[in-house]
Amino acid sequence: MDQYVELMEHNRKLDRKQDIVPPSGQFTQVWIDDQKVDAVLGESILSVLFAVGKNEIAQNDHAKITGAYCGMGICHCCNVQVNDKHKMKACQTLIEPGMRINTQKNRLEEGF
Repeated sequence: MDQYVELMEHNRKLDRKQDIVPPSGQFTQVWIDDQKVDAVLGESILSVLFAVGKNEIAQNDHAKITGAYCGMGICHCCNVQVNDKHKMKACQTLIEPGMRINTQKNRLEEGF
């Protein structure tokens, strides 16, 4: 049974295949859209999203999906939900252990 659980956990894990430079530092695990991801403490959520190939990041108030535009916090195109808190900028929010990050979420759809 343990092998089955391990296999299922591996299948639910996103692989970092698109890092520009191999990540270094202290790793932790976070969840992106209910899939486990290895992330380095202190890196931005946006860098992790790019590393796992997620380019369609936010859903704006007009239900349109957007990707990151400026990468420095001015445009609001990379807003994600972090630990149930909406409109967190992925480019400016740093990874912390156990974060639950959801892309393409919009508070208006959820009635907030």
